[in-house]
Amino acid sequence: MIRTLLVNTGSNVLVMFVKLAITFIMTPIFVHNLGKYDYGLWEMIGAVIGYMGILDLGLRPAISRYAAKHHAENDEVALQSVYVSALAFMAVVGALLFLFFFLWGNWFSSSLAPTGEPNQKYTLLLIIIGAYLLISFPGYVSESYLEGFQKYYLKNNVTIINSIVGSSLLYAFITPENGLLLLAGINGIGLSIKYVLFMWILSRPAYGALKAQAGNYSWARLKELIGFGFKSFVQGIASRVENATDVLVIGMVLGPAMVPFYSIPANLTQQIRTMGWTLTHAFMPLFSGLSAKSDETTIRQVFVVSSRYVVSILLAMGTGALMLGVPFISVWLEPEFAEKAGLIIVFLVFFTILPFINPFSSRYLTAINKHGILAKLTPIAAAINVALSLILVHPFGLEGVAFASVVPGLIFVPLYLHYTCRHLGISVLYYLQSSVLPGFLPAGIMALVLVIVGEYLIYDSYTDILVGAGLSSLSWLAGFWLLVLNKEERGFLGAKIARMHKRT
Repeated sequence: MIRTLLVNTGSNVLVMFVKLAITFIMTPIFVHNLGKYDYGLWEMIGAVIGYMGILDLGLRPAISRYAAKHHAENDEVALQSVYVSALAFMAVVGALLFLFFFLWGNWFSSSLAPTGEPNQKYTLLLIIIGAYLLISFPGYVSESYLEGFQKYYLKNNVTIINSIVGSSLLYAFITPENGLLLLAGINGIGLSIKYVLFMWILSRPAYGALKAQAGNYSWARLKELIGFGFKSFVQGIASRVENATDVLVIGMVLGPAMVPFYSIPANLTQQIRTMGWTLTHAFMPLFSGLSAKSDETTIRQVFVVSSRYVVSILLAMGTGALMLGVPFISVWLEPEFAEKAGLIIVFLVFFTILPFINPFSSRYLTAINKHGILAKLTPIAAAINVALSLILVHPFGLEGVAFASVVPGLIFVPLYLHYTCRHLGISVLYYLQSSVLPGFLPAGIMALVLVIVGEYLIYDSYTDILVGAGLSSLSWLAGFWLLVLNKEERGFLGAKIARMHKRT
């Protein structure tokens, strides 16, 4: 179990770092070749596509959960039935979305074009997006199955190659004249190839021999999936509103050209959230399999220990973003972006870190089918976020929108924590002492090192930033080893490292 978990999580982290490197290299290129308007529009369209993703009605986590459950039970008939039933539903959703974007592109694409400019480019952009969604929705089924089978390393290898090839093509051929369409086209083609390849992999005997045969379709099975997934669907809508509406509010109220000044620092802090999702992703099918075996003791142990690690890592990332975020943006892009990013980064780091005080809550509750509270409360949190954003955007601009994101977390994160601990059979105080508090001291040491190094370096070049980040990371690692890991964990990891050293 531990080996599978480490391989899957390590693979997820590798994908994240590859995408982070690609983002670092490609973002300045996109900003330069697309310009502020088209880049802001691309961010807004990305938010809209994110909303479209929730039209799966919560089936993706449901598929992953039932794939893990039936795989643990060796129920091949149920695996085939879930696959085909979900595939049929997703294909219909994909076709409807293609039709929507096709009609939008042909009849209303002028709504995207700047005043006085031709709209042909935006017509083709919307059709490309529709075609991508046509393939992607059925592809989500195969991706969820690979996750349910805990084959993250397999899907991640494909994703890494896909991302590198696509980015290389963009780097080589993008220009201000073709920027927006080339970006949409290469992303659409690459992701479509990836999902088709996932379907082919699952059709192989070694990976389930899953076939899209009409005889395996079951309305009762689809109804079961939708019934389970509906709570995730409601949660997904609310989470998408909470995480993606800021860009749309800014674009509609202040104009698309203002979006990059918010989305750049938001994308930087997004890496913290991505790391949190990446580190916790492989645990939902694990919790589901353990729950199917009624192994509550192992679930509790894995939850508490793994939370301690994840919280510590994300607190360190948040510390780095708070102290190095603005200097990094100034060097990475233009001082104009850094000048507007100061308070935005502070608010967005707190907004991002707060939910990850309890990083496995959603994964665990979904696995045991107790995620109804998320469906009930997340929409309220999202509504508060949107209402505050609309109220604060005029008097306080981008900083007001960022502050609006923090408020719901202060209200609802404690509620989710109490509910989760109750189902685990542990107290909130025990969880905080065991999993949260240990991470603050290494993060504090890291911050102190950054301040001390900052007395000698100005953090006005990549070299200075890398030196500060490197020294502070080493200090955090020492603190993590001594203060977060216990004696048994240090011994276990030390033995693993020693064995790896002997092999080399």
